[in-house]
Amino acid sequence: MNRTSSASAMIASLLFAVGAAQAATGGNQVMLNGKSVHGEVVAAAQGARVVNVDAGKAINVNCGDVVTFQSAGKSFTWKFNSAAHRALDVRDIAPQGFTDKKQMVYVSRNEGEGA
Repeated sequence: MNRTSSASAMIASLLFAVGAAQAATGGNQVMLNGKSVHGEVVAAAQGARVVNVDAGKAINVNCGDVVTFQSAGKSFTWKFNSAAHRALDVRDIAPQGFTDKKQMVYVSRNEGEGA
């Protein structure tokens, strides 16, 4: 096998692996280190914004915001450190089984990130 074919095979294998990883995480967008491109789960923070997913209203957040999501007696807290500042469904970041309801979250840049 020549170098070009070997490099092509390696790239194809890497793309397959990334696709498989995304499929395994329910289509979540993850970085190569396995972390979400949208942020991370954090410990519940005093003063964090609380959103009831069962209300079904879309929410707007800024990058860096900490939000506690609640649904049917369950909750999780998320810090938005978004790489792309785009809309996502709360189900994309929620723990498995948290909710089956769609709720859009619109992530904007924070003041320190500029326009």
